[in-house]
Amino acid sequence: MRKKCKDWCRAELIVVHQCSGNMRVKQIGLLIGRSESAVRTKAREVGINLRLRGRFHQSVKYPEADVELARELHAGGVKLRDIAEKLELPLGMVKRYVYLERRA
Repeated sequence: MRKKCKDWCRAELIVVHQCSGNMRVKQIGLLIGRSESAVRTKAREVGINLRLRGRFHQSVKYPEADVELARELHAGGVKLRDIAEKLELPLGMVKRYVYLERRA
């Protein structure tokens, strides 16, 4: 026999929608008192994309502001090594960001 599920209220759906892309599914579940799988299932049913985006994406290592500053400094004639030291970033990463081999 299936366990009776608690109905979703409008406020919970609004929270899921507003937090999608900015918070991990587990955090959203804790916020509204639902399990991670319940949040994923409901989001799929109503068409909410839960992938992390922008500065919240799991592969972002450095803030976009630092990347933009590095690009501006380089365009202003500052050497890559000096930029790396100033922003406390690895030189190789600064090169990738400045030459657009990698985006923030």
